[in-house]
Amino acid sequence: MKLNSRFMQDSVWYQSKGFKVGLLLAITLQLTVLVVEYLGSVWPIWTGTPIVLKTQPYDPRSLFRGNFVRLSYELNQVESDNASDYKLGSIVYVSLKEDLSHWRFDKLSKLKPETGLFLRGRVRANYNDSLSIEYGIEAFFMPKEKALLAQETLRQGALMRIFVSNSGKARALEFVCQGDAC
Repeated sequence: MKLNSRFMQDSVWYQSKGFKVGLLLAITLQLTVLVVEYLGSVWPIWTGTPIVLKTQPYDPRSLFRGNFVRLSYELNQVESDNASDYKLGSIVYVSLKEDLSHWRFDKLSKLKPETGLFLRGRVRANYNDSLSIEYGIEAFFMPKEKALLAQETLRQGALMRIFVSNSGKARALEFVCQGDAC
């Protein structure tokens, strides 16, 4: 009889107040993480300044990430006299200046610029006098057919519309139409 009552107590553990509160906290935490990730990715598009950068698409597919166009910008390779001062993985700020059809590199800094338009990036490689920097805009997801078409038709280079927030965070929005791939 005693064994049977203990079993009855164990079988209703999921009805306890502690379990319900824990389950509610776990669900709330997971939803909060998803909302923060989503807002972090769309915030530059909602509040940022639109600019156009010159890019060159290559390598349109990944087995794990889906169909996308990998983009290489002029800003990914930056020349610097003191490139060895920048550690791998460190945050850098690249100030931009507007040219005729797109924006170009102006200055590199470890500190956030107080004025002007700039991108926030991370140093991925350091070669002699050159830095390889990623900004989070190097992959642009598209349907498979459009990704393949973009790779073929935009090999000579393309322009990409980017939104840049006040913190320097950027998001790629679309190709600036120059052919059938847009």
